[in-house]
Amino acid sequence: MGGRMVIAGSLVVALAACGAKLSPLQERAWDAFYECKQKAPSAVLQQIGENGHLSYSAREGDVGIMQRCLEAKFGYRFH
Repeated sequence: MGGRMVIAGSLVVALAACGAKLSPLQERAWDAFYECKQKAPSAVLQQIGENGHLSYSAREGDVGIMQRCLEAKFGYRFH
């Protein structure tokens, strides 16, 4: 798990260092992820697509918690 946290932390640092701007959809996904992460602390953000699609990993119990939060609060749909 420590390796995953380093990757997520590196993503944040890389975005800040490059001055990369997130699109409005990416900002929405970022905010949604971190709001729901409060309920699923093992969740680690892996990628945010230009269209606002996000991927993450989490421990088994937190996967469902994240999914339900993202669906209920932000309208995400999971297949």
